[in-house]
Amino acid sequence: MKKITFIGLGQMGSALVERLLTNGYEVTVFNRTAAKSAPLIALGATAIESIAQAVAEADVVMSCLLNDQAVLDVSEQMILHLPANAIHIGLSTILPATAEMLMKLHTENKSYYISTVILGVPSVARRGGLTAFFAGKEDFKDQVIALLSAFAEHITCLGGETNIKSPNLMKICMNYSLSTAIELISELYVFAEKSGLDIDVLKTGLHQIYGHPAFKLYVDKIHDRNFDQVNFSMAGGKKDIGIFQEAFAQAGVAPEIGNILKSRFDNALAQGLGDKDWSGIYEVIRKKSGLS
Repeated sequence: MKKITFIGLGQMGSALVERLLTNGYEVTVFNRTAAKSAPLIALGATAIESIAQAVAEADVVMSCLLNDQAVLDVSEQMILHLPANAIHIGLSTILPATAEMLMKLHTENKSYYISTVILGVPSVARRGGLTAFFAGKEDFKDQVIALLSAFAEHITCLGGETNIKSPNLMKICMNYSLSTAIELISELYVFAEKSGLDIDVLKTGLHQIYGHPAFKLYVDKIHDRNFDQVNFSMAGGKKDIGIFQEAFAQAGVAPEIGNILKSRFDNALAQGLGDKDWSGIYEVIRKKSGLS
């Protein structure tokens, strides 16, 4: 599993490729916007101009793409050229049902799909500190763990092919928790400011409550109103909310906070905040509450 093809060079995808190269993997990259390949070529990656060429001789294909449709479109092209017994490790945030569709597609091709999700931001990926969950054919468990260790510190196998959607369910649970915390922290800062509580005191209290590094990162970003440094985009946040809503609906559960968040992201995009970090929904809450 030393010859890797990586498809999708967004902020996270590029960070993952950097780690793979650092750990001695031979990486071929493909991205619709070819210019994104340049920094990785300088680090030793090989860029290919078509998916067909990129996957034709790969032992493993890894993909990190924007949404379900992009994953399906790329996979349908990939499957026409992917060798039998090759492995596709999908790292995108997608619906559980999409993961099942991908496994079916690969099974029919006699190739293998490993459903994988990662938790963390690109800066954490670059130091190898992500958390990863995966499921798929159990014969590949040790090899997949070794590969994910290039960028993940904590790796959990959630089972074989019968559990193929479990990582995607886990990602929804974790990201839904984080996105609702962003809403809550924003409301708390606005409440504190309007009520006369020093927001620096609130920041200290929130650090004590939210001990996890991800919570601290967003407590600070919202406190400082630092939304220009984008860890996850506003458009990406809206996309994830759509996944939360649909997945909950499929399970017969109403995502009430998710419905509120959809309105926040819609308003943020309408107010021209599309190029900001997703935690910038704080500005929507401030404006609605009468703060400038």
